[in-house]
Amino acid sequence: MKRLPVTLLTGFLGSGKTTLLAQLLAAPELADTVVIINEFGEVSIDHLVVAQLAESIVELRNGCLCCTIRGDLALTIHDLLYKRALGEVPAFRRIVIETSGLADPVPLAHTLMVTPALVSTVRLEEIVSVVDAVNAPATLRDHATAADQVALADVLVISKTDLATTAELAATRALIAAINPAAECLEAIQGAAPASRLVGQPRFNPDQRAAQLGDWLSRHADHAHPQGHDHALQYQSHVCRHAGPLSLAGTSVFLNRVVNELGSQILRIKGIAEFVSKPGQPALIHAVQNKFYPLQWLEAWPDPDHSSRIVFIGRALDTQRIEERFIALCL
Repeated sequence: MKRLPVTLLTGFLGSGKTTLLAQLLAAPELADTVVIINEFGEVSIDHLVVAQLAESIVELRNGCLCCTIRGDLALTIHDLLYKRALGEVPAFRRIVIETSGLADPVPLAHTLMVTPALVSTVRLEEIVSVVDAVNAPATLRDHATAADQVALADVLVISKTDLATTAELAATRALIAAINPAAECLEAIQGAAPASRLVGQPRFNPDQRAAQLGDWLSRHADHAHPQGHDHALQYQSHVCRHAGPLSLAGTSVFLNRVVNELGSQILRIKGIAEFVSKPGQPALIHAVQNKFYPLQWLEAWPDPDHSSRIVFIGRALDTQRIEERFIALCL
């Protein structure tokens, strides 16, 4: 049986992975693709952006796709292949795994390479890492996981080139070239990059990568979960949820106040909400660190859950204060 190609899509929180994936899924090169999405936190938002574009979509919860989740990944792929054979899911010819922004790609690559149930049915074709040109210098300096994502990539996609200054873009190019000079580098324009440059070109060489993967795994042999898991210790998520619509003006004040009060503790904000001023028309909410992006208005709710929910990801979050601000300003 011909082995199915797998693309591993990585990138730190807010780098633009989901935006890129949504663009790619509209391309003919990714027809008949099954998407596996992993998000950090209890509430999934990213899958809402791509669910209408992929024939099949599966979510893996919760978090970093780093330790115990490896078993879940292998089981998920095995179940998908079994259901495909039975005709219980639409036929697919390719698998794309979008990792959490906090995920190290090494354990996933290792899983795909050595798991007996997978090696005869799937092959890792390439690892694509998305790098945010606006925030790359600080992110790569402060977060080892972000640097690991760059180091293991076969293809690096620089995102937000239209938002970055000339100096920021030059700094990003220099940084990723220093970390991984062998990777092909593309620059996304408004979140999009040519699908023909990203898929269908087998780049991942397991023989060449075996030593790199083995070194990582040996250095993290005592990486117990969760007590020894630095992601679990460093990062947390909190969701604010309301069954009805929110105040648009109040939500704007709320989000700005949270960012101003918590500063660098906030890494990512994302959500979906309905507002009193626009009933029945939800909007996607996005922010990366202290940068807010315009609301993305949707024509209708993308799933049966019509509650407004906003997810905060960061370090040492004062969740009680966030919840109090949400109730006072948004409802």
